[in-house]
Amino acid sequence: MTYAYLFKYIIIGDTGVGKSCLLLQFTDKRFQPVHDLTIGVEFGARMVNIDGKQIKLQIWDTAGQESFRSITRSYYRGAAGALLVYDITRRETFNHLTSWLEDARQHSSSNMVIMLIGNKSDLESRRDVKREEGEAFAREHGLIFMETSAKTACNVEEAFINTAKEIYRKIQQGLFDVHNEVRMGGEPTVNFAFC
Repeated sequence: MTYAYLFKYIIIGDTGVGKSCLLLQFTDKRFQPVHDLTIGVEFGARMVNIDGKQIKLQIWDTAGQESFRSITRSYYRGAAGALLVYDITRRETFNHLTSWLEDARQHSSSNMVIMLIGNKSDLESRRDVKREEGEAFAREHGLIFMETSAKTACNVEEAFINTAKEIYRKIQQGLFDVHNEVRMGGEPTVNFAFC
């Protein structure tokens, strides 16, 4: 299937915040309650329609363990979007956001769109991080913010789509210098040369 653009996403955050479950819910529309820890990276893709254009989202789900941080850093290259995920029931995952954000900003384009996601909103009774804290962190750092539940699919679709809409908006504003190429198979792909 042909597409107008290919947007590379990277999903980052601590181990156990639900990064792999978010990816699975978005790409396969299902929740897997028991998931092995990601070793290195996992990959998923899905086509979406933004403003009448077919866009392929290529999503790299990274390992959250500290021992994989150096591997994870190499996946920032060429990423147009990042989902920075914490678990609303685990304060320490929220406390580590600054470190993840510093990594993302150091190893990627300044124009990369970053969506902050407070995951596991279905566990409201176990909440340890207030929604207002997530909103304040996002505001302070110029991020988009949503709370999601990979289990119930609440806001999962919206998180990925809204990130794509913001990337597309930046393309329209000329913030991304987009060069089309043709791969072996004839499908157009996009390289992001950041301004």
